[in-house]
Amino acid sequence: MEEQDKTLYELMDSCYLKFKLNFYCNLFRQDGLGKEGLTVVENFCAEAIYALDGPTINELARFIQVSQPNAAYKVNSLEEKGYIEKIQSKADRRECHLYVTEKFKRHYLVNYEFIERVTQELVDQLPEETLCRMKMALEVMDQGLLNEVYQEMNREYGCRL
Repeated sequence: MEEQDKTLYELMDSCYLKFKLNFYCNLFRQDGLGKEGLTVVENFCAEAIYALDGPTINELARFIQVSQPNAAYKVNSLEEKGYIEKIQSKADRRECHLYVTEKFKRHYLVNYEFIERVTQELVDQLPEETLCRMKMALEVMDQGLLNEVYQEMNREYGCRL
């Protein structure tokens, strides 16, 4: 099927798949880091912590659908490797919130580099008016349509997004 014959849905699906493949490729590429590297599950947990922006261990456990002790085990492993840190809650000193460290952000940077390359290609190939319209479409997705994802996560997993 030619690119111009694809529906909007098919194009969104194709782009999403390529972004995921880039992420998975980078995820598995770091196996050579030994004890300092992240397993696939640890990588997923760290990325969830990053996306959830300060969840508690219980919120993380609900989100990744594992028991609280299992989530705590994963969190401890990530903390030992230096990819996340626990910060005591100011509101409830019994709780800790989880945040990724600069080490994780450097590790995660390869995904941003891919996004930067794709964005630069768009800037190089498309006229300004088209880029403005594309930006508007992405803003609608980001501010409106994708907020449903956060609302669902809040309902299902108790995440404070």
